[in-house]
Amino acid sequence: MFIGLDFGTTNSGAAMFDGEKLHLCPLDAASWNRAVMRSTLYLSRDHTAAVGQEAVDRYYRENTGRPSRMVRRYVGEVELALAETTTIWPTVSGSLFREVYVLVDEMLPGRLLHSLKSALATSYEGTTIFDRYFTLEELIALFLSQVRERAEAHFGQAVEGVVIGRPVRFVDSANEEQDSRAESRLRQAAELAGFRHVTFESEPLAAALHYEQSIGRAQNVLIFDFGGGTLDITVMRIGRDSGHASGREVFATGGVGIAGEAFDQRIIEQFLLDHFGQGTTWGPDDAPFPGQYLDALLHWERIPTLNRPETLEFLETAYRTSSDPARVRALESLLVNNLALQMMEAVEKTKIALSSELLSAIRLSDEDIDIWQPVTRSQFEAAIAESARRVQNCIVDTIKSSGLRPDEIDTVVRTGGSAQIPFFVTMMERLCGREKIVQADVFSSVTSGLAIRAHEIETTE
Repeated sequence: MFIGLDFGTTNSGAAMFDGEKLHLCPLDAASWNRAVMRSTLYLSRDHTAAVGQEAVDRYYRENTGRPSRMVRRYVGEVELALAETTTIWPTVSGSLFREVYVLVDEMLPGRLLHSLKSALATSYEGTTIFDRYFTLEELIALFLSQVRERAEAHFGQAVEGVVIGRPVRFVDSANEEQDSRAESRLRQAAELAGFRHVTFESEPLAAALHYEQSIGRAQNVLIFDFGGGTLDITVMRIGRDSGHASGREVFATGGVGIAGEAFDQRIIEQFLLDHFGQGTTWGPDDAPFPGQYLDALLHWERIPTLNRPETLEFLETAYRTSSDPARVRALESLLVNNLALQMMEAVEKTKIALSSELLSAIRLSDEDIDIWQPVTRSQFEAAIAESARRVQNCIVDTIKSSGLRPDEIDTVVRTGGSAQIPFFVTMMERLCGREKIVQADVFSSVTSGLAIRAHEIETTE
């Protein structure tokens, strides 16, 4: 059996197409939508893995409010190659060896990882988790293997092949070489996860295949696929009476590595940093609060690294001399009580709410933290204005590259969570016409299209 697999930055899904009907796989019984599984991985001290909502629930259950104990741990030696010198070591040349220690939290019960897909095009190679080194490919494989096993259990067949969606441009990729490397790494992860036949398909093209099932005539379509990690655009012709042997022709593709998670960061930057020390001063000279602590709050996975003795010692000093001690104490509570993920989820909920409401609020309450921060839709749109300009330029450039005029595009298919943001809906209506906009299944259209492509490959082999 071949399946389609949408391994997303934020959410993932799998499906099978039997030639007549699509079958979405209920990957996560604990999810709000059983066919949508969060792309999260939790590794415990014995390296057992949990994925999806279970991973998040375990993180909350085992980490929120727990104490920490940082200890020095020996990790090895580094060799220092020396030229001949008389400055410190007279007439010494050769090598010196120096022991290296790191601070680790010996009470840490497990590590939560998410957005692993976003690292595929970067130089990130892997990390050590509880004394075992994992490559990025191995971490992704742990997640993908759970997807394969759950699909096999649901469909009652061995999954031999998979068609995995890939963005037009991976997050942080600057060129085709980096995109190719990212795809190669994802292929390796899928093979490690037990998939024997691995094929890739463009995510927006997959959304087009799904939409094609609902039309009775050939159309020129623009696929606007805007998720948690990337924006992907494809202009193509679909439909069985298109006059082409395949019935499909891609005219142009485009993409940028910004999407929902980047918008979450802008919300934090604009509305939350003041609650954790930004704008305050400390010490006898009224020095500005250090920016490195605030910068880390933009990336939740970096926040736990601040929970170190030297940071907490500084925060205690800053608290006693701060122009606003309550804000410093709030940052300390965020670190000590491991509330980073809770903060990020509060931000994401506010962002989602602003798609249907003109006003929402970020709510975060715990020991020494009591935040109720209102955010209006217009404030949110102002915060993401620079990203919005890049999105619009990408749309305009892709249409231009396609050789079609906007009035020659019959339908605009929008899919993905970020495609629901009213600012971008209005943008597409303005560029292509309101009457042309079609809302595809937000979370499953790409998954379904990949399943259709998987069936096509399986039946031709």
